[in-house]
Amino acid sequence: MKIIIGILFSPMAFALGFLWPLATQLTISLQLAAPGSSAIIVGAVVAGTLGLLAQFRGSWLWIK
Repeated sequence: MKIIIGILFSPMAFALGFLWPLATQLTISLQLAAPGSSAIIVGAVVAGTLGLLAQFRGSWLWIK
């Protein structure tokens, strides 16, 4: 049970579940990419990068 909760509340789960759709919608609304697959890819790259950084650092904050 502890492992499942750890996975659900991990930085990567937050990045994929919240930041990816948010980055995709921001990309579309700011007209940085055409709606569709290119905006989804941009959102995935942004969210994946931020999620991996937070996962390796162990924190979302840049100052420790």
